[in-house]
Amino acid sequence: MELVYMYVDVIFLENLIINYIILYLTKRFSKSEARNIYLFFSSLLGALYVILIFFSLPNIIYSLPFKIIISILMIIITFGYKKLYEFIKIMSIFYLISFIVGGAAFALIYLVNFDLKQIIIGALFISILLIYIGWGHISKKNLESDIIHVVQININNIKKDVKAILDTGNTLHDPLSSYPVVIVEYSALKDLLPEGVKNLFDRGNINDIFEIPKVVDDDRWLKRFRLVPYNSIGTDSGMMVGFIPDNLIIDDNKKSFKNVIIGIYLKRLNTTGDYEALIGSELLI
Repeated sequence: MELVYMYVDVIFLENLIINYIILYLTKRFSKSEARNIYLFFSSLLGALYVILIFFSLPNIIYSLPFKIIISILMIIITFGYKKLYEFIKIMSIFYLISFIVGGAAFALIYLVNFDLKQIIIGALFISILLIYIGWGHISKKNLESDIIHVVQININNIKKDVKAILDTGNTLHDPLSSYPVVIVEYSALKDLLPEGVKNLFDRGNINDIFEIPKVVDDDRWLKRFRLVPYNSIGTDSGMMVGFIPDNLIIDDNKKSFKNVIIGIYLKRLNTTGDYEALIGSELLI
């Protein structure tokens, strides 16, 4: 009988530790606030439930619905309950991490001849490693989806989509109209510009911007052009050629603007080609 109780103690302690690690990882990856003492009490509840298998209790105690109730209580104890969406997100992450730990344990049981303690330690180590690697990739993709936007520039019934990155440091405005400036690589805009202007820019001489009125015979285009003063690293002051489009659409009609200027940047903004434009946070609020 004492041996059974010793075995119960071991199972209780192991589950307490495993539950704590799973809850800690859930806290880490859900970016939710939770005090360590709440993690401990929640882990304690989960560990106490596991040792109920050693007692003769009604079958409902061991049923799937009851196990789900216990996991819900563990999440509420740890993180509280504020919004349904946040609660479902935390629960999903909790179950995902639990399944990864369980899957790693079963894989080790199948592949190697370790004892129970070694399997638990190995499963936790492999799970944490896989979770951090996988979550890092997911977080990177989510970050990209948050900061990279598709900007459609419409002018004279011609549409051009460019990939723009959110640049919180881009506060450039036209001093005359106060319109915000979206900085776009010349190569991405080339098809939108008049031939005479393209010839000027293709020479690569920024001083030729003052020749624009001589090579553009369309008054509608001339009214669009603006010269925007700017400062940047390595350049105390400069002038950027820009133009006012018919409209600018962000992320497939989520936002549309007419009072905006497209600044033409002659160099590359990004060597890898991940984006072709810089857009300020003002246009995304």
